[in-house]
Amino acid sequence: MTKRFNTNHSSVQSPSGAQACKFNILGVSAAALGAAIIGLPAVAQDAADAEATARRLGIVTVTARKVEENLQDVPVAVTAFTGAELVEKGVVQVNDLAAFTPGLTIREGSSNPTASIFSMRGQVQNDVLATLDPSVGTYVDGYYWARAYGLNIDLLDIEGVQVLKGPQGTLFGRNTTGGAILITTADPNFDGMSGTLEASLGNLSAQTYKGIFNAPIINDVLAVRGAIQMSSRDGYINDLVTGEDYNNRDISNARAKILYTPTDSIRLVLSGEWFDQNMNGPGSGTIYAAGLTGAFLAGINPLAAPGTTFPVVIPDYVNVVKGSDGDDVALDANPFLRASSQTYNGTLTWDVEGGQFKLIAGQRKVKSAGVLDLDGGSLGGTDVTSMHATGSGISLEQSSIEGQYAGSLLEDRLSYVVGATYFEETGFDKTNTRTLLFAVPGAGPFELNYRGDIDNTSVGVYAQGTYDVTDKLAVTAGVRYSEDEKGVTTNNSRSFVPSGVVFFCLGGQTPPNCQETYSDTFDDVSYTLGVDYKLTDNVLVYTKYSRGYRSGGQNLRLNGTGDLDFDPEIVKEIEAGFKGDLLDNRLRLNVAAFTNEIDDAQRSVIIAVGGANATVVQNAAKVKNTGVEVELTAILNDYFSVQAGASVIDSEYDEYLDAGVDVSDRHFIAIPESEFNLAAIYSAPIELGQLTGRLDYAWRDEYFNSEVSTGSDALQDAIASPASGALNARVGIDFGNGFELAVWGRNVLDNRDNRTSLYISNFGYVSGQSREPATYGITGTYRFGAK
Repeated sequence: MTKRFNTNHSSVQSPSGAQACKFNILGVSAAALGAAIIGLPAVAQDAADAEATARRLGIVTVTARKVEENLQDVPVAVTAFTGAELVEKGVVQVNDLAAFTPGLTIREGSSNPTASIFSMRGQVQNDVLATLDPSVGTYVDGYYWARAYGLNIDLLDIEGVQVLKGPQGTLFGRNTTGGAILITTADPNFDGMSGTLEASLGNLSAQTYKGIFNAPIINDVLAVRGAIQMSSRDGYINDLVTGEDYNNRDISNARAKILYTPTDSIRLVLSGEWFDQNMNGPGSGTIYAAGLTGAFLAGINPLAAPGTTFPVVIPDYVNVVKGSDGDDVALDANPFLRASSQTYNGTLTWDVEGGQFKLIAGQRKVKSAGVLDLDGGSLGGTDVTSMHATGSGISLEQSSIEGQYAGSLLEDRLSYVVGATYFEETGFDKTNTRTLLFAVPGAGPFELNYRGDIDNTSVGVYAQGTYDVTDKLAVTAGVRYSEDEKGVTTNNSRSFVPSGVVFFCLGGQTPPNCQETYSDTFDDVSYTLGVDYKLTDNVLVYTKYSRGYRSGGQNLRLNGTGDLDFDPEIVKEIEAGFKGDLLDNRLRLNVAAFTNEIDDAQRSVIIAVGGANATVVQNAAKVKNTGVEVELTAILNDYFSVQAGASVIDSEYDEYLDAGVDVSDRHFIAIPESEFNLAAIYSAPIELGQLTGRLDYAWRDEYFNSEVSTGSDALQDAIASPASGALNARVGIDFGNGFELAVWGRNVLDNRDNRTSLYISNFGYVSGQSREPATYGITGTYRFGAK
């Protein structure tokens, strides 16, 4: 069912994908906006009279239960954003959502910034392998995107985003233990020909150009909509040896949609979406190193202190001194990233007597290739002589179909949804890790080769119903059966560089081709039970119990002992919540408290394999998480409003054995104990049009990027992303004639704390990247046609 978001707040309704601005243009635009603000006392009397009626919070319509409902009537923890609100908050890509969603953490893949790694309510996915299912599912227009690759794309022509928290499955195409993210793009409409043209300029030579066009072809029968965006930006990481800039951006994405309504009861939406990104980098640097490895790295990487000398471990190294701004590296692996995706899906909706039938089907292809220089140093040679680097490549294709029926019985006191889904996925996921630290005498360096060709299928059937016992009291029950077949053909070997000659098979695989095929089947019954009660027309309290399931699988990167399988993850969660619109609909307060237990929690750890490193999945026997999430919106007067959100969580391992050793003191990855966000929004009519200003500040506590809880304080600091905050700002004027002008900044305080890090334990060093610098810019928007 198409998701509709209708919120009656004072935000400027303007889609944008802007990023930053050039100084000369920014100065002129800021001056113009400043003049407009100075002229605030000259607000037209007619406009003031029109605003005399006190504003109230409007209804936010969500589809968390597969039907359109008021957010405040849904007994589920949901954070919802309109498309316009995302623009005003400075949300450009999917990963930006985390700053404004209590309890949600999103990180980039260490070697693939287009990959999004989600953490919610203690549910963690710490790797992006094709053999590992996510703990948080992503749906775009109701269609499930299975893999992390290609998720962190620019948000284009978005109608709204919903973040559902806690186990999902009794209403959705796939089972997830942490939650679901529902992204809804704008559909074609019959309101007339319309469109948007937009351009943004910014620092780092940033440029973004966007076009959106909607056109009815046959009135009330056929309409089309298209959207395209192209953005580019210079890099901010400088290679002191080659002069190359890393972490640049060159992205293009587009979408085309067709709406066909042959009758009043049938609606068909077809969609095609394309994404392409080219990038130099990521540009990683060494932020910690110990022992002999530390001495060696200090001689070849940009973190060496001035005047420090070390033994020459390998001749002809390049000794580079760290730059003052921390954005200097010296790399020899020529890091790069190329990523693309194609997604085609269709949704057929058919209204029948007593209910609605929906069919969602689609296909998605994702490709990616890249190289990451792990050590952050340069020997002055080529990528063949790089000390420690990893290359990756994936090509995955998924297809799925899901049927749903939503109806009601017993004079509409019982509403229900039943559904069935089929999913299949094929393709390969490969990684090559190269090192000079353990070169074979007389033969040169070697690399570890990991490749898995996957063949996955999944089927599921589900049903959920809500019965209104009275006008105030309702009970909900849902159940799902899932069966997942996971198959992988692995090829794990050690070979010489650059000849490629294999001299050792990894993980007990059979020479000479080091190839084996494995298959496993996992199944489970998950369910939910809940009760909700309306204390008043505007206050809802609820409680629910859910059992969630995440499929098991096989380790693509086999270690020396041949460990392969990992078990499914089972979550049992209790949630209690309060949702209230108070003070004559001027204050909205939503609170959710939860506690969950996870059996066989899936955890990705880095292990040593024959002198190099590999990531494998292990099961931690038992995990417990307890937390609270709060969201608040308040209208202070006709022009000023505030928003706030916060979460706290306590996570602990009740039992975690690794090779018989108790490791329950390990860190939880990417789970900050606390976080909050604050927003101040101002909107008022002025002589030039409607003036809107917004400040958004988001802070989160320290979290760790590695499970390792032993070692020096310096090591612990290096594997942590420290407690930090970021401030976004935006000021815009809607001139009322289709034109809008806005200046904005993201991370305007230029917080450069460590964003992500990767601990290479067997080599004793940590590779990392810092947060993007402050970006600021100007966006001009022109909307034409039907309103």
